[in-house]
Amino acid sequence: MQDSEKILIAKIQAHQGLNGWLKIYSFSETKKKFSSYQYFYILKGREYIQLYVEDILIGKSIKVKFKDFNCREDSNDYIGKDIFIARDQLDKLRENQFYWDDLIGLTAYLDSEKKIGVVSDIIETGSNDVLIIKGDQEILIPYIFGESIKEVIIEEKKIIINKMYCE
Repeated sequence: MQDSEKILIAKIQAHQGLNGWLKIYSFSETKKKFSSYQYFYILKGREYIQLYVEDILIGKSIKVKFKDFNCREDSNDYIGKDIFIARDQLDKLRENQFYWDDLIGLTAYLDSEKKIGVVSDIIETGSNDVLIIKGDQEILIPYIFGESIKEVIIEEKKIIINKMYCE
């Protein structure tokens, strides 16, 4: 499976107890989705390995028990590793909805087709997400589809920004 087919969703933080459980930090908007995953991918060296889930507990934090991890020593090499899923494990989105992974790296243009930079990151805020666009200068644009964001064209790796938000 190619890298482009993998989506980063979490990171293994630490051991959780003595029986191979691991504490997970989720990058996902909702922790509940984790209970539906039957396996994850971890990048070990240059290859992705598939780890099958034995059990998941979701509370204040997420705890996962992978099959064949029965003690702390079994999971030592995985502390600090990123957790990925296959793109086809993601929920289908409605029209004009996008995953962050799809937006990062898009070239940003103003209404007039003037290139202003590339979406380098996204910040989650209380009201709406904010795109960080790096070009001649760093610009922060609230992600409000239909207002600050006029159009997203994934196939062309393009995002069209309302110039009113860049003045």
